[in-house]
Amino acid sequence: MAPLSPARSGAGADPVGKRYVRRGRPGYPSRLEHLFRPPGGIWVRGPGDPCQLRMIAIVGTRRATDYGRRMAHDLAFDLAGLGWTIVSGLATGIDAAAHRGALAAEGGTIGVLGCGIDRVYPASNRHLYEALARRGLLLSEFPPDERPTRLSFPRRNRIIAALSQAVVVVQAGERSGALITADHALDLGREVLAVPGAADQPASRGSNRLLRDGAGVVETAGHILEALGLANGDPEARMLQPDLFAAATPMPAGAPADRLRFHLAAGPAPLEDLARRSALSVPEALAALSEMELGGVVATLPGHRFELVGKR
Repeated sequence: MAPLSPARSGAGADPVGKRYVRRGRPGYPSRLEHLFRPPGGIWVRGPGDPCQLRMIAIVGTRRATDYGRRMAHDLAFDLAGLGWTIVSGLATGIDAAAHRGALAAEGGTIGVLGCGIDRVYPASNRHLYEALARRGLLLSEFPPDERPTRLSFPRRNRIIAALSQAVVVVQAGERSGALITADHALDLGREVLAVPGAADQPASRGSNRLLRDGAGVVETAGHILEALGLANGDPEARMLQPDLFAAATPMPAGAPADRLRFHLAAGPAPLEDLARRSALSVPEALAALSEMELGGVVATLPGHRFELVGKR
C-alpha cells in the first residue's frame, strides 16, 4: 500500500500534523525512559498529548469474538468518559474496538503503530486511522514510510506497555501479541489485568492463563480503577455508577442512525446498550434501528440484539 504522504527524514511538522520528537526534547513521553532501550525519537500525528499521565492500554487478539469486541468497546467508552486516554495498537479486533469506544465517548486515544506513520495498516482500518489523526494521536518509532514486519509489532507492544499505567488484555489466544504487551508491562512494573473468557474459546486461552498466573480480573471499568488504587469512594469511581455516569459522558454527535452505526461497528449489541451509548431513549433507538433494518443496514439477532449487516 502506498504511503499517505512522502516520507521525510527530518524533524518538524508537515501540513497534516506529522512531527518528529527526539528523546530528551519537550513532547517526548517520560514513561518511554523506563524502557531498557528507549526510542531515539517518535513520530506523531494528531492533536493528542503523548506526555499526559492518565493512560490505560486495552489490547487483545485480532480474532476477537463479539463478546470480546463489546467488552473492549465498553471498557474504553467508560474509561474515556472519565478522562482516561486509551492506548492500543490500531489492529483489527480488540484494538479497533477499544479505539472506537474511546472515540464514541469523545475521549482521548492513542494508536501505536507497528509501521511508519505514513502507512495505514491494516488497510481496513483507514477510517479509524483518519479518526485518530483528527481527534486522537498516532505514534510510531519507525521511519514514516517503513512497512510492517513480523518483528515490528513486538517492538510496538513495548511502547504500548510503557505509556500506560495499566494493560488490560480483553481476549488473547495462546500466542497472541497481546501477551507480549503484558510481559513488557510486568517488566516495567505496570498493572496487568485481564477479562475472563469462555473456557472453550481459543480467543480467550491466553487471557485466561494470565488470570491463572495472577493478573487482576476485569469485568467493569471500576475494577481497573480499583487496581490502580482508586477506592470506591474516589469521585472517579463513583462516576461509574449508572445514575451518575450518563451525566459524566459527553453526548455523541450526529444523527441517531450515525451514532448507532458507529457503536455497532464494535460488534452486535443489545438495544438498551446501544441506546445508552448513543445518548438516545430506547424508543428513539428502536425507531432508528427499525429504519436501518428496512434499509438493509442492520439485522436483528435473538435476544433483541442488533448487528451491522456484513460484520460477521
